[in-house]
Amino acid sequence: MPKYRFMTDDGDTLDLNPDWLDFPDDKAAIREAQRALADMARDSLPDGPHRVMRVVVEVVGGGVVYQASLEFNGEASSDMRAKANAGFAHGNGKLT
Repeated sequence: MPKYRFMTDDGDTLDLNPDWLDFPDDKAAIREAQRALADMARDSLPDGPHRVMRVVVEVVGGGVVYQASLEFNGEASSDMRAKANAGFAHGNGKLT
């Protein structure tokens, strides 16, 4: 059975798990990585307007077989108004 390891980055902590895990194939390891990314998003609520979370899957002897990222961008209404006003102030007449 192939062995895989995961590297995760939740925006605060980079974790290269030294443990190799058994999965029947790439597809099973990828599904687990996707679940891990969803768990990171749920567990690591952003403490600001922007956060990027990442997972990379590596197979023994074969390198990276999968990578994925999830990006969070949030704007309060005051930020949206300021951005809209800045676009109009620059004379382009459209939201930027």
